[in-house]
Amino acid sequence: MNFEMIDDYVKKLAHSSVEERPSLAAQITQWAAAEGVFPASIARVYSGLANGQLALMTIPAINLRGMTYDLARAVWQVALTHKAGPVIFELAPSEMAAGDQTADEYAAIVLAAACREGYHGPVFLQGDHFHIDSSDSTPAIQQLCREAISTGFYQIDIDAATLIDHDAVTPKEVQTPNAKISASLTNFIRSIQPEGIHVTIGSEIGEIGSNNTTPEDLLGFMEAYQAALSAGDMGLDKISIQTGTRHGGIVQTDGSLAVMPLDLTLAKQLSALAKKEFGIAGLVQHGASTLTMQQLSQLPENGVIEVHLATQIQNIVFDHPEFPKDLLLKMRNQLSPNTKSAEGDSLRDEDNQSEIQKFYNARWTAWGTFKRELWEMPEPNKKMIQISLQDWMVKLFTALRVEGKLPLIQSLYALDPENDGI
Repeated sequence: MNFEMIDDYVKKLAHSSVEERPSLAAQITQWAAAEGVFPASIARVYSGLANGQLALMTIPAINLRGMTYDLARAVWQVALTHKAGPVIFELAPSEMAAGDQTADEYAAIVLAAACREGYHGPVFLQGDHFHIDSSDSTPAIQQLCREAISTGFYQIDIDAATLIDHDAVTPKEVQTPNAKISASLTNFIRSIQPEGIHVTIGSEIGEIGSNNTTPEDLLGFMEAYQAALSAGDMGLDKISIQTGTRHGGIVQTDGSLAVMPLDLTLAKQLSALAKKEFGIAGLVQHGASTLTMQQLSQLPENGVIEVHLATQIQNIVFDHPEFPKDLLLKMRNQLSPNTKSAEGDSLRDEDNQSEIQKFYNARWTAWGTFKRELWEMPEPNKKMIQISLQDWMVKLFTALRVEGKLPLIQSLYALDPENDGI
């Protein structure tokens, strides 16, 4: 399949009905595999970080809520030019719904973008914030896990942090509802993961945007989690805590972003505790894409092995001077304020927000509402946005210490791409 054909297939996939997408996505995925591009678990990398075989780095996990082919191609171009990697491409169920992107569509488009730019090797796809707000939602999340894993999402981040019992007395009792659901989903994922594939699993202790996680929270969660984990099953590879950040950043009334607090001393302490007591490779930092580059550059040395980056990519696109003005106005007029962010967080002080703040919090839903318009944006406008994204990615890869690491990562998977177990 030549490049012109794959471009056409990708566009057809993005604009097809939900019922048509699985077969179209499968064709693209098969073509990518023939080109040496395949989904993989990042477990080998995290194992290397845990045992000290790999130098300190923080893996960027980026959410492409829309314009996925163009933005992914821009990321792959930077990764190849700077030999940077690994990079995780992720999407949360809320983003899948709001952006009108199914898991198989997203996986196929990211793989196609990698091929289009001449990349060969493993591609790390992740289900971000598989959120559970009650035990009743467990079957739906299990089905999402099944669908995502079948399309190559070999990383799953479980998010049951909103289930913690605030009225309980001890840290273990507070965390038990969260821990039990997290363990139950871990058991389920391990039961369905493909032969030879170790799905990389993370879980969330502290609800992002709430109180910072304490060592007692971590110990209480893990005690309850391990008690509920099936005998013989491998548990968590990474763990998410709260260190002061919030999803979406802190947007002020004039639309500018305030500097977010980030407790790196706490991160380092909790990462060391998780590694020493439970063999967990390190921490996941959410709500981080609006952190300064200086803050991001300090993550590797403070035990953060993965950082989630969604909002700043969205900001680069929607705030770009070359973003079509008529489309932006259409978005402003049509989108309604939300009570939830893209990650499911409740938005604060909604009634007291300026119109700019309300639009900032609402526009994540534009990816699906205006999917076709965004995909068909004029090429000159699109190109300038890609360049700005690439400028940011270059700085990001350097700050997170993944620049120059791509050949090493590719070599870890070169001998046996079908077996990503640890």
